[in-house]
Amino acid sequence: MIEPAGLAVEGVSGGPAPLAVRRLVLTEFRNYRRLKLTAEARPIVLTGPNGAGKTNLLEALSYLAPGRGLRRARLAEVARRAPEAASSEAVGDVAWAVSATLAGPQGPVEIGTGREPPRAGDGQGAEKRLVRIDGAPAKSQGELAGLLSITWLTPEMDRLFLDAGAARRRFLDRLVYGFVAGHAASVSAYQRALRERTRLLRDGAGDALWLSALEADMAEAGVAVAAGRRQMIARLNQASRNDVGPFPRALVAIEGAIEEWLEELPALAAEERFRKHLHEGRRRDAEAGGAALGPHRSDFAVRHAGHDRPAASCSTGEQ
Repeated sequence: MIEPAGLAVEGVSGGPAPLAVRRLVLTEFRNYRRLKLTAEARPIVLTGPNGAGKTNLLEALSYLAPGRGLRRARLAEVARRAPEAASSEAVGDVAWAVSATLAGPQGPVEIGTGREPPRAGDGQGAEKRLVRIDGAPAKSQGELAGLLSITWLTPEMDRLFLDAGAARRRFLDRLVYGFVAGHAASVSAYQRALRERTRLLRDGAGDALWLSALEADMAEAGVAVAAGRRQMIARLNQASRNDVGPFPRALVAIEGAIEEWLEELPALAAEERFRKHLHEGRRRDAEAGGAALGPHRSDFAVRHAGHDRPAASCSTGEQ
């Protein structure tokens, strides 16, 4: 059943897809109290009036991959708000869920994910996203990256090449998820260690041994993240050299200190250099409010090969 009315799903002729979502079930998600959708393994077009829930369906699909989804919303914001609700507080305790059946080369896989509302005693703003794969709890969202890769382009992303680098890094990492096993886990591990080290340095209460352990984690995960991005850059440039399709040919690069080190050093040597840099830069990073160097500072650079100019200087259509 599709709720609310007014949303139509039309199949588009084409060959069978190697990976397809054959069933999608939403519970208390955005404007859907309950939705159950089955589809064939071919491209799908969603049509309907404004407000019917088309983008909400796409957002639900985006939660089948690691990360914060297409809109990067807080988990509580995704919960359905009843028509009688007067404010966002009315959804604070609502649990929502997205489940899907994937059909692929390895056979069907069941994915379920959703929000577990905070319980008494949890810290303010605490919320947790749960993931199940074939009915079993997943250790982390990162396990989803081993099942499928999802990439999206939306009208809101038309400034991808113009704004700060964080959005470009996220975009590149979503591409890497589909090709480098464990990349999502490395990104999560690096970000956790980075946040904890920044907090300890900011508070001035950092235990030297604990800081060293966090810096070792950052070095290991950070070099893995940089290496995965470099692999993806090589893939993209190879595809661009093949010059397949009507789009302008692009030259891409990942710009960052760790990535540069990996051009001349083996991974273990790059880890040791990064760890040493973090150790020696604690005072500097404490004053700056964060690590001055690392894959969180890298940028995804794109040039129009035909015009030999940065994407930021190209027209909107070329971008």
